[in-house]
Amino acid sequence: MRPGALGLVAGAVVLVGCAGEEPPPAAPIVMPPVVLTPTELPDAPPMTDGDVTVAVWHGMEILVKRTPGAEFVAAQLFIRGGTRNWTAANAGVEHVALSVATSGGTASLAKTEYSRKLASLGAQIWSDVGNDFSDISAKVPLTAWEGLFPIFVDTFLHPALPASEFDIVKQRELTNRKHEQEDGDGRLWLLARHAVFEGHPYGNRPVGTLESITALKADDMAPQLEKLRDKDRLLLVVVGDVDPAHIIDETKTAFASVPRKAYSSTLIPQLHFSAAHVSGDPFKLPTNYVESVFAGPAWDDPDFIPMWLGMHLLGQRVFDEVRTKRNLSYAPNAYENTRIAAPFGILYVTAVDPNAAMKVMFDEARRLGTELIPKKELDASKATFLSGYLQGHETVDGQASDLGAALLVGGDWRLARTNIERLRATTPEAVRDAAKRWLVNMQTAIVGDPTKLDPKVVGAQ
Repeated sequence: MRPGALGLVAGAVVLVGCAGEEPPPAAPIVMPPVVLTPTELPDAPPMTDGDVTVAVWHGMEILVKRTPGAEFVAAQLFIRGGTRNWTAANAGVEHVALSVATSGGTASLAKTEYSRKLASLGAQIWSDVGNDFSDISAKVPLTAWEGLFPIFVDTFLHPALPASEFDIVKQRELTNRKHEQEDGDGRLWLLARHAVFEGHPYGNRPVGTLESITALKADDMAPQLEKLRDKDRLLLVVVGDVDPAHIIDETKTAFASVPRKAYSSTLIPQLHFSAAHVSGDPFKLPTNYVESVFAGPAWDDPDFIPMWLGMHLLGQRVFDEVRTKRNLSYAPNAYENTRIAAPFGILYVTAVDPNAAMKVMFDEARRLGTELIPKKELDASKATFLSGYLQGHETVDGQASDLGAALLVGGDWRLARTNIERLRATTPEAVRDAAKRWLVNMQTAIVGDPTKLDPKVVGAQ
């Protein structure tokens, strides 16, 4: 977290493993940014690969997945940039601008009329802003797609942005940011984020800070959205029982006025920590909130799938060991955040005795990197992983989201298809070797009573 982005949590202290000295925290090693210049691609005929049709039109990418029999259609307009689209001073501007755009009506439909029209179509339009990209999404019954699409496009190109709606959204976001300071989990993530993302683009949160949101004005909304209207930034994904050729043609017509501004992106550097570190925030709570974060493998790393599966299995193990067998915590967890360009994994627990709980969790993490997983346990973990993953992607909007994320942070939409095949083929040796390589140099944060956690327990000696 950059100074001014979130700031240090009030009263935070730093714990280290060596008595008498307090060396500075280990900062991530950040590689110089690599500039990616958009390539002028000719408008080649659309290409179809299985059930997905791909088109590139003056820099704008269009993916259409035809799902025969689907009763709904989902559309997601992805916008490249993410944290690179704002600074510490105006973090949250894109989040607020897109929220106002998707709730405040359009130039041709005032807010009330806009809401009534969506309701009459059985449709929804919403937005989301992340570290790597933003999106405006829509879902509607197939029979109402043609009525929704022009409204969906106008929401991005011609939003009304009424000042009254801006005031509502801004106040809501200020309330959310204030609530974080009063909540154990909120304070924990603020503290951990400062340690993990120091010197990294992800330090400027998509949702902003109290300071940056307070400074936003209604007049800031239109310029931010105008910056996003660039064909080189845009990816449209449509999933449903639709004709790909028709979707591509109507997209070209609808976005014809959008210029190509030669948007240049920078590669997000991968996280890397040279040593373990512990940060503490003394805050009166009935329990302690603890989180240890490690840098994960990138999407194109051979360890990506084994580590993803390994963390799923580790989550099952720590639940059994920490909660079921020892009753040390109600909510232990281990997982990996993979839907970003710089993945990271997390060990999380709330516990009255954080030493006891974290020792068990770190022991399990070390076991994952030293022992081969029994085939029966690995097969069961694969089954539960795939069950949850596939269930989340049964919907057309889930499939659209998966395709977009695979392309934007993984570099290839086909990963949405092949990642499942790679996971099924993952061996015990691959999981062990990945865990040994990546489950190191944890950045640990504790909110509550930091003196109750011995840094040596989490590897910060």
